[in-house]
Amino acid sequence: MDPGRFLTTFHSLTNIGWTEEGVMRLALSEYDIKVRKELIKLLSNIGVEIGVDDAGNIIGELGGKSDETIAVGSHMDSVPYGGKYDGFYGVMAGLELLRSIKERGIKYNHSITLVDFTNEEGARFQPSLLGSGLTTGVFDKNYVYSRRDKDNTSFEEALRVSGFMGDESNRLMYRKPKYYLELHIEQGPVLEEEGYQIGIPLGIAGLSIYEIVFKGQSNQAGPTPMNRRRDALVGASKFVTSVRDYAKRQENLRATVGILNVKPNVYNAIPREVRLTVDVRSVEKNKIDQAISELVEIAKRIADDERLEIEYKHLWTANPVSFSEEVITIIERACKELGMRYKLMYSWAGHDAQYMAKISKVGMIFIPSHLGISHAKEEFSSDEDMLNGLRVLEKTVELLDHQ
Repeated sequence: MDPGRFLTTFHSLTNIGWTEEGVMRLALSEYDIKVRKELIKLLSNIGVEIGVDDAGNIIGELGGKSDETIAVGSHMDSVPYGGKYDGFYGVMAGLELLRSIKERGIKYNHSITLVDFTNEEGARFQPSLLGSGLTTGVFDKNYVYSRRDKDNTSFEEALRVSGFMGDESNRLMYRKPKYYLELHIEQGPVLEEEGYQIGIPLGIAGLSIYEIVFKGQSNQAGPTPMNRRRDALVGASKFVTSVRDYAKRQENLRATVGILNVKPNVYNAIPREVRLTVDVRSVEKNKIDQAISELVEIAKRIADDERLEIEYKHLWTANPVSFSEEVITIIERACKELGMRYKLMYSWAGHDAQYMAKISKVGMIFIPSHLGISHAKEEFSSDEDMLNGLRVLEKTVELLDHQ
């Protein structure tokens, strides 16, 4: 590999969509389209065969001695005002891997494929992982195409306008990679705080998303006595802190209220309705189910205490995923051969790898995230850590190629 070339390419391209508040490269937006075109240009320059599927996923393949494939990938879309490293790092590392293989004139036993997945973040079109979900057969095409953003633009419309409406025959499920690797920043503080250079996830925590609505009575803020109020925001506020307190009492559980929509949302009226989301995660599915059940009961009790009505519904679920023991063992071997300090761990964030695990033997490689910050402009991983991860990726591909 060429460290200088990798770093130059990474820091140059990830500036596309950068603002003073962070990266604004939402899926199939102007800046996502621009950086995707740059990626295709760079892949074309080294003679990579490029295909696009009907989810807009970019698939670049460097042929090997056989039709069996080792795929590497991630995503280049961001959350609103996100960081430069999340997802983007993995795609740029895959690009450098292909460049290096081509430059050395080596023909691997396997074909090596790079994938840039569409709408991994779910920031524009919900749920997340739409690209990997469609290409692996997890999601139905009609479902994916019908997803709409806040401006009521459908995924299908955005895909057509972007120029990345590809062919269904290019889906990865029709030519399943033997192995899939995803290099990513940790998005948490563990590796940095504990002094590890590399994290090796054993799998990905599952998550379940619910919407809960508290309904009260709107009224004028001045004349309405405090003891006569049915304030939906008071009930929702109690619930938010209850979610936090509940999760703190559990082991291996995360729970977050992420969206809070208040009506009428004016200063001089008592809120009549609050619509919120609860995100519950664990590596154990039964813990997720138990937590959801108990949190709904907590919400009901709060609603009773505040004389409110309550509604709740399940939005979507991603079950916990275990990665391939074979691939994990090979990544460990790569770390040992390179003298890297590594830690076996779990990923608490979702990744395209979790859907790729349905069609391929999957492993992930993590590098430290400074202060554990992600999905924010302060997100940072050092050049040294990025190069360490790239070396582990390269070595892992070499070892898998001889499996």
